[in-house]
Amino acid sequence: MKAIRFCILTFTLLSCAVVASAQLPPLPPMTNGDGNPANNGMKHIMLSFDGTDLTAHVDEPPASPVTMMSGHGFDFDAAFDVLEDRYFNSQHGWLQGVPIVPPQDSDVWIRRTSATMPDGATLGVFEGGMGMEMNAWTMNEIHTEAGTPWKWDRMMQHDVYVADLPGEYSMSFEVYLGDSTTGEPLDGYGSATATLYFTTPVPEPDAAVLCIAAGAMGFWYRKFRG
Repeated sequence: MKAIRFCILTFTLLSCAVVASAQLPPLPPMTNGDGNPANNGMKHIMLSFDGTDLTAHVDEPPASPVTMMSGHGFDFDAAFDVLEDRYFNSQHGWLQGVPIVPPQDSDVWIRRTSATMPDGATLGVFEGGMGMEMNAWTMNEIHTEAGTPWKWDRMMQHDVYVADLPGEYSMSFEVYLGDSTTGEPLDGYGSATATLYFTTPVPEPDAAVLCIAAGAMGFWYRKFRG
C-alpha cells in the first residue's frame, strides 16, 4: 500500500507541474533550460558594416552552447504549439552593433549554410521578433534548408530554435548584402558568418517510469525488512 500511495502522490505532483492553461512561452532571455540563472539572458549576434564588409560577433556571456528548455508537459498558446514536447531556445538574436545603411536598392539578408544534429533529429527555426512582442511573432518556419535567404529588417530579431531529440546541435549562417527584392548577393561587398550552438537538458523520466520505480522500491523495502 505504501508503494501504491507513493506512486499516486508522485503522479499527482507531476500532474500539478503541468501548466493548467495555454500560455505564452518564456521570454527569450529565460529559455535556457539548464536551471542556472547565470546562463539566462539574451545572446546577440552583433552585426556591423564598414561600408564594404559585414562583420558578425556572437556575444558571450551567456556561454556557448546554450541549453534548450524542455517543452514537455507544457500547453502553450496555439501559435507556439510547435514547442510542445520538443526542446527550444530563443536567446540568440540578430542585432546591429551600429546602424547598418545598405547600398541603394539592397537589404541585409541571412541564409543558413549548414547544420549539425544527432542522427534522426531535426533542428527547426521559427520566426520571432522583439522579445517583448511575442504576441506578434509569426512563428513561420524559416531557414528550412541551406541557401534559402531571409530578409532582415535590421531590428532586434529573436527566432526560436526547436529540436526534437536530446543531443548537441549547431546551425551556421551567412549574412550578406543582396538585392532588396531577389536577395541576389551584391558584387564587391564582404559577407559575415556566425555559428550558433545548442544542447538539450537530460530528459526527465515520465510518470509511468517513476511509478514503476516507486513500486520496485516498495517491493525491495518490504523484502529486506522482512
